[in-house]
Amino acid sequence: MTYNLSIKTLDAYQDGEYLLELLDSGAVIPLIVTGSSMLPFLKDGRDTVLLQKVDKFKKGQILFFRRRNGLFVLHRIRKIRSDGRILVNGDAQNWCEIVLPEQAAAVVIGFVRDGKTRNAGSFPIRLRDTLWYPTRPIRPLIFRIVSLLRRLFPRKG
Repeated sequence: MTYNLSIKTLDAYQDGEYLLELLDSGAVIPLIVTGSSMLPFLKDGRDTVLLQKVDKFKKGQILFFRRRNGLFVLHRIRKIRSDGRILVNGDAQNWCEIVLPEQAAAVVIGFVRDGKTRNAGSFPIRLRDTLWYPTRPIRPLIFRIVSLLRRLFPRKG
């Protein structure tokens, strides 16, 4: 999977309506990750996600949706209820929220890191994401331990 990312970078806050129009046209949209809710797997300013509108959502996909306050968010789908409501959770969060189907705009089909494009549906990535979710109740502890280890053993170079 190769995408030309040398186009105008869209800002979900300023270009939200235009972004939705492009997604409705069937385009794959590169969007630079902002925020920390998807840590440790997607990092602010480092990763670019590839968004595409789909007809049907699946558990485990990363959903790009618009909150009622207008803010666009990337969170992982944890459950799709029988009434269509979608339960989502940021990978760095220990709480979930409910998204209505009309709030959902697209899913992440891949991401770009260090110039390499990765398929979001590949087996290693799906496995990692599946194993991460059960850690939800102890994530604050995991992040504190990682932070402590980084202070004790800083990277060289």
